[in-house]
Amino acid sequence: MANLPEDIVDRIRALERQVHRLTTYVNSKPGGMRTALAATEPPPSQAQETSGEEPPRPDGTATGP
Repeated sequence: MANLPEDIVDRIRALERQVHRLTTYVNSKPGGMRTALAATEPPPSQAQETSGEEPPRPDGTATGP
């Protein structure tokens, strides 16, 4: 990463910190969470086929028309 501009390196480091925080958050949830989600959500391939829409983006922005 030595050849990248400093602002890009800073952004990568910030994203790495965010991933670490999110991973810690998810791993600290009770163990039953995965089972509860599996019971309420259809499998990903089926959800995309039936809805006709793209899944929401992680950053919350729209994907466009």
